[in-house]
Amino acid sequence: MKIPAAGLTLVMLFALARPSAAQEAIPQPLHDALRPMLGTVSVEVNPGFADGQLNNCILEFGVMARDWTYRQGGYIRVGGGFGIMSVKGAVGVTLKVILHDMDPRTMSFTPSPPTSAYFVSGSNTTRNAVVSSYPSDVPGAIFVVLKPEPTFEILANGLNENKVSIAFARRKGGSDIVIPIDTSVVDTASNGQRTRSPKAAADFFKCSKSLLEQITK
Repeated sequence: MKIPAAGLTLVMLFALARPSAAQEAIPQPLHDALRPMLGTVSVEVNPGFADGQLNNCILEFGVMARDWTYRQGGYIRVGGGFGIMSVKGAVGVTLKVILHDMDPRTMSFTPSPPTSAYFVSGSNTTRNAVVSSYPSDVPGAIFVVLKPEPTFEILANGLNENKVSIAFARRKGGSDIVIPIDTSVVDTASNGQRTRSPKAAADFFKCSKSLLEQITK
């Protein structure tokens, strides 16, 4: 079949216009395979030590999500951790967010550090509780220090409900992406089946209690 000249021009333009990575067609079977993995993949509590003493209590998390704010639904991996730490005899709350853009066709991950990050609870945020934030030595990460009040209360309430939400922006002044973390998910199988347990929340509260008692001695 002969294509009219005008039609041929349109075909050539579409062929030459290469879409962005986020917009390139991803086979539907690949979407179907990844869909069960969306959400919290795992959480784990790891206490940290300095000079032989308990120094911090961090809940590490891993989440797979899609970015509809900056990448037209592109897949992203969000990792990091949050918790409390001892700072010169006082308590501070920390939040580390590690962001990678994911290409599901090659399973490659490209680091893309956020420009800001904080916690969200309903219509409230801890944005005004941020003391400092700076790039981490980990590619794709930002490290944020926050005041303990009201941040710790928001964390405690979230852990009791198995849901702690964080928000981050990918460019200065840009819209925030909200990521809910299911703190009951301790593991995820390759088929998306989640293993849930109250262990992470219990371990975090136990560690935090020990750290606070040590600081207030």
